[in-house]
Amino acid sequence: MNLIDCILASLLVLTFLASAECEFITFGIGASILSTASYYAYEKYKCMYMECCTNEYILADLDRLEYKLTSKLFGQKIAHETIINALRGHLHNSPKALVMSFHGTPGTGKNYVIEMIAKSFYKNGVKSQYFYFFNGRNEFPLQRKVDEYKDKLYKIISDGLQKCERSMFVFDEVDKMPEGLLDMLVPFLDYNSYHKSTKHSESVSQNKAIFIFLSNTGSTQIVKHLTNLWEKGKKRENMRLQDFEKLISDGAFNEKGGFHHSDTIQTSVIDHYVPFLPLEEVHVRKCLSRAFMERGVTPTEEMIEEALSYLTFGPEPHNLYSMAGCKRIDQKVAAIVHRKQKELKTID
Repeated sequence: MNLIDCILASLLVLTFLASAECEFITFGIGASILSTASYYAYEKYKCMYMECCTNEYILADLDRLEYKLTSKLFGQKIAHETIINALRGHLHNSPKALVMSFHGTPGTGKNYVIEMIAKSFYKNGVKSQYFYFFNGRNEFPLQRKVDEYKDKLYKIISDGLQKCERSMFVFDEVDKMPEGLLDMLVPFLDYNSYHKSTKHSESVSQNKAIFIFLSNTGSTQIVKHLTNLWEKGKKRENMRLQDFEKLISDGAFNEKGGFHHSDTIQTSVIDHYVPFLPLEEVHVRKCLSRAFMERGVTPTEEMIEEALSYLTFGPEPHNLYSMAGCKRIDQKVAAIVHRKQKELKTID
């Protein structure tokens, strides 16, 4: 074979190889496209029957939440405005996870608001797999197990954010949690778009998440300061968040419980300390009226007064506030309605 034949043969081999490689690449691209299309088709099909981290299931309907707060939450103007504004700002553009801490005496609406938020954010409400609720008294009762609790909590939050970056984590009865437990949350709450786990290789997005703490810490300071402002003639509706926020954080930091000398307070990662003010009689009356109406009964003044007689107001000497807020009224209203219905049947 002469030189020219060798060159021609070489060109034929190269042409064949190039053609084969081109077909292989074309096949690979086609398979990749088909695989991607199949994945998205499967995801869409799956989300028809299962909750997914999509707008279809994560509604974030703040107009609905505002309506609920306006119609069902009484006497909490500061909390109402602070929560709505914080959530709107967070959804618009947030460089970090939103962190709010609700403080107040029992029965002032802290858990009630959490339920409203969950129902407005998630199609499945509090049953959403992206809504996490921890009770300090039940789930973290022992100080000696704090390191074990930290590991457990770290894994739940990391896995939760891996599953959906728009997850919500609620910690109830923080005052019953062991001291130091909440310190492990700081990396998730700080100004980091992504948190790189020290125990796992993956990073998790956290700036779209929401963390909310519920606590009775700071309640004594809230009641005392509110009473002082009332004695000075300041109207409740004219009070502002600034009147309470610092005294709440100071009180929480110094009182025994999950916030005691906590890094979550020292590092300033909590965005809003939200006061839930003690309820006056006028607010409790609204709670009672709603409770009766929900049972299909339009209450008389006599029925309202009877329900009020079961409640204790304090502190001395003014006795302005319901000591249990609206917490115990549902059971009292149910008993009154049952008795009235029984009396009507007896008359008939």
